[in-house]
Amino acid sequence: MPRPRLLASLAVLLAVALVAVAPVASQTARKGGVLRVGMIGEPPTLDAHATTATITREITANIYEGLYALDAKYQPVPLLAEGHDVGDGGKRYTIRLRKDVKFHNGKALTSADVVASLKRWGALATTGKALFKNVETVEARGPNAVEIRLREPAGSLLTTLGTVDNGAMIYPKELIDAAGEGQLKEFVGTGPFKFVEHKPDRHIKLARYDGYAARAEPASGLGGQRVAYVDEIAFMPVPDYATRQAGIVTGEYDYIQQVKPDQYERVKSTAGVEPVVVKPYGWVTIVFNTKQGLMTDRRIRQAVQAALDVEPMMLAGLGHKDFYRLDPGIFFQEQIWHSKVSAAAYNQHDKDKARRLLKEAGYAGQPIRWIVTTEYEHHYKPSVVAKSQLEDAGFKVDLQVSDWATVVSRRNKPELWDAFTTAFTFQPEPTVAAQILCDWPGWWCNPDKDALVQALARESDVKKRQAIVEKLQVAFYADAARIKIGDYFRLDARRKDVLGYESGPFMHFWNVWLDKK
Repeated sequence: MPRPRLLASLAVLLAVALVAVAPVASQTARKGGVLRVGMIGEPPTLDAHATTATITREITANIYEGLYALDAKYQPVPLLAEGHDVGDGGKRYTIRLRKDVKFHNGKALTSADVVASLKRWGALATTGKALFKNVETVEARGPNAVEIRLREPAGSLLTTLGTVDNGAMIYPKELIDAAGEGQLKEFVGTGPFKFVEHKPDRHIKLARYDGYAARAEPASGLGGQRVAYVDEIAFMPVPDYATRQAGIVTGEYDYIQQVKPDQYERVKSTAGVEPVVVKPYGWVTIVFNTKQGLMTDRRIRQAVQAALDVEPMMLAGLGHKDFYRLDPGIFFQEQIWHSKVSAAAYNQHDKDKARRLLKEAGYAGQPIRWIVTTEYEHHYKPSVVAKSQLEDAGFKVDLQVSDWATVVSRRNKPELWDAFTTAFTFQPEPTVAAQILCDWPGWWCNPDKDALVQALARESDVKKRQAIVEKLQVAFYADAARIKIGDYFRLDARRKDVLGYESGPFMHFWNVWLDKK
């Protein structure tokens, strides 16, 4: 990575770029070139079953595939599956597999790989654990079919199997066997790109998989035909915002994640660069450790919820009012699951109430061990504002800063923390949304709430599902196990010679080509 260029003044680079003449891009897709992507940091793992970290999904979605994918309307369509049949009143799904699919190691996909992958996902992944509470058996039916038997009908099954976040990705059985109870040691999938190498702090390199068997249907969302036009993708960790932005201006990177929203107008006016706005994308949250320690007392959690004024927190984190909104919904306004029930518990900024709750709880000034990363400004800056607000209300806050991979590792160890800041990204299927699940760091395990999640998974009627989601939102605000701060929209940027890219909540780079002169 040429450091002198990256460390040059951003202002000078932008001035030069503004007078540059952008080439006229060809709209004819063509193969070739290396797509260089400036990422916000390193992923904690490339094992998609093992983490809910968004950065892992953004890389591995190009490597691994599931039985289903979500189309442009977030409806499940077959991917590795050929189709399915439903029997026994909705409790038996027989999924037929495509016969033309090979893994990156040349091995043909069989039902043995699918059964092993689904069982591992159901035991390890947050989303898988939630679904598998209703799964009785997963068995092969010959080499090219799999049968899933459910305890009760599940309206969410195919959507969950098509979800890419912490998704049901299919791996070769022998690699799952080799991993045992640990994480994968080799990264082999069926996707349009194959893993080549990971050089920490330099890049994760993928290359076109020439043996890829694409579907014939037109591309739609994550469904349909996937074509690997570029020869290679280099995912490069660049934690510093200014360095990423300087690199997109000079052409050091072809695509970058997470430009500061206050740079939107500047990016839009820079020759050769195009802003990429992702809306909706996620919502910022404070997650409490309800398994052990200080925050197991609901009154202390409710005191935090009462004290916070979320507007200055979101403004600090996003820097531009066009890139956030205040809304109580635990699902987005753009979704059919959105609701404003319990809105009175959101954004209270009532410090007197917070002090009363702390007194009732017998709080004696114990520090809240709060872990956060600077790699995501929409995590870090709201946390700094929250620390000030909470200390004014009588709390003591120990803000512990580290890189994101360390936060992801530490949050799995309940003895190490009381709170952490993160964001819940867009999730089409509510039953696998981390904000309502028990088996996710923070461990919001409430029998009544968990029963609602299971009822939601079983129900297929949309109106009845909406009513259950409203009850879940009431429980969310009553328990205060997670605090919603606000919705945020993501700003990325690409070079104008990166063509075919479609903005959406799930970043991916198939069907993308380079038109470099």
